[in-house]
Amino acid sequence: MRLRLQNEKQDTSRVILLNTLAQSYEYINTDSLLNLSMEALSLSQHIDFLKGEALSLTGIGTAYTWFANYPKAMEILLQSLRIDETIHDLYGQASNLNYIGIVYKEQGDYKQALNYYFRSKQVFEQINGESNIANANINIGQSYMYLNVFDSARMYAQQAFEIANRVKNDELVSEANNLLGDIYAATNVPSLALDYYRLSLVQAQSINSHLSICYNYIGMAKVFKQSNQIDSALLYATHALAIARERKFLKSIPDASMILYSIYKSKGRLDSALYYHESAKAETDSLFSQQKLSQLKNLAFDEKLREIEQEEAQRKEAEQRHINLQYAAIAIGIISFIIFFFIFSRSIMVKERFISFFGVLGLLAVFEFINLLIHPYLEHLTNDTPVAMLLILIGIGALLVPLHHKLEHWITHMMIEKNKKRRLAAAKKTIEQLEGGANK
Repeated sequence: MRLRLQNEKQDTSRVILLNTLAQSYEYINTDSLLNLSMEALSLSQHIDFLKGEALSLTGIGTAYTWFANYPKAMEILLQSLRIDETIHDLYGQASNLNYIGIVYKEQGDYKQALNYYFRSKQVFEQINGESNIANANINIGQSYMYLNVFDSARMYAQQAFEIANRVKNDELVSEANNLLGDIYAATNVPSLALDYYRLSLVQAQSINSHLSICYNYIGMAKVFKQSNQIDSALLYATHALAIARERKFLKSIPDASMILYSIYKSKGRLDSALYYHESAKAETDSLFSQQKLSQLKNLAFDEKLREIEQEEAQRKEAEQRHINLQYAAIAIGIISFIIFFFIFSRSIMVKERFISFFGVLGLLAVFEFINLLIHPYLEHLTNDTPVAMLLILIGIGALLVPLHHKLEHWITHMMIEKNKKRRLAAAKKTIEQLEGGANK
């Protein structure tokens, strides 16, 4: 991917590649996700590539979500959503709605999360994005589970499994089975919970999804502990902790450590219990420190985002100055044309057809100049509605045409009278020359 990025010369393709690369870091390195999305945003704004800008903002909003800066994440994701609505990008709209749902979920507001997950799913259904529909169902099922609405949670988890299995998406199959395991564990059906965790684990191992493997081990350890199968609980909690530490899954380390702490405490092995309790505490403190560090990073990236916005504002200001200069040049050109017409017509004989042609040409120039000047205001006034804009332009034309006819009639009359005078003067001069020659 990076090699393709280095070799790609076309700006729009570079933006797409930057965003694709950024998304690959979502669950691996949030800093890389944010940095690459920032770079893509800067390039997108420079070349006025709205789709690229929306994709970049989604990446930045996602990064802010994982940095726990939820207000900033929401602000940026909504900004991306508005751009997607403007360019009618349904996939982008659905993705942003999904990520907004995640923002609410991370804050524990599961009812609002459901609202956005359902909206996301509805849009994905319009474009037949089956894998995305399955993912939306998993998110919906999780939210219902957290709200203790287990029948609905189970229904959406099952729907997600069926779709994911049909499209052969092993990752989503694993996630759906893991969710079903969580649901049956929460409703105290340990045998079914273990069955689904094992199914999920097989899929997760086949695609080497370490995060899903870790989640399954933690789920199985909890079920075995509740069923008083301590040795099995100890085994899976130990496996989960090892993966979490190796892969730096900061939220999973305390979960696995607390399971081990409670097991060793129940066995009376206080030294081991204390070790894992301290481990959980240390990781919780580390997570808190990470959040503090993330807050500092947020400030730095906020400043970087502000710099990008300032650069874009300066670029647009320079473009506007260039446009204003063009308007001024057009206005000077029209005025010069009128002055030239009158000067030219005073020095030579002008036919009525010549006056009519240049009159129509002048009318078209004036009309197009007016259209150029008022077009941005018309877009805002009519909300970019073609019919309304057409009617307004017809109205302007209806005002200009009678004025043009009157002006043309006046100029024609003036030129004809001037031509008559010039012909009469020329005739008198010729007669005088003839009479002078005859007298000689």
